[in-house]
Amino acid sequence: MKSHVLTGLAGALLVATPLALGAQQQAVTPQPTAPPGYEIPKDMTTYYLATYVRGPKFMANDSPEHQALTKQHLSFIRKMIEEKKYLIAGPFLDDGPQLGMAIVSAPDADEAKRIAAADPAIAAGHMAVDVRAAMLPSLSSLVVKY
Repeated sequence: MKSHVLTGLAGALLVATPLALGAQQQAVTPQPTAPPGYEIPKDMTTYYLATYVRGPKFMANDSPEHQALTKQHLSFIRKMIEEKKYLIAGPFLDDGPQLGMAIVSAPDADEAKRIAAADPAIAAGHMAVDVRAAMLPSLSSLVVKY
């Protein structure tokens, strides 16, 4: 009980002291709060989720052509990550219809599609890509190491 009284007195002194010294009072605007259950993270940013799927010329075997295209695809992914156009990318590990994904940083969906379409695996028809806008927390501090 005594600690609450002391805290109240200390708080009153801190509030009263600037006023007593003639300091100007600054208006404090309360920050709006979301109703319970509707809180969202700060710094939300629009990114584009590029989902890689089988293309019309999908190669399921490990032929020399498939191996060469895989190397070109991985080189492209690395270049996009180094240029910060892809923030993360990777394969899906099951046998579902989606092969992998990337989070693309672009000013709009058309640019995100243009970036993804430059992938040699997509250009060759081995893969196709579906690009969708997504609102995510900022990934600007994310680091991918090679």
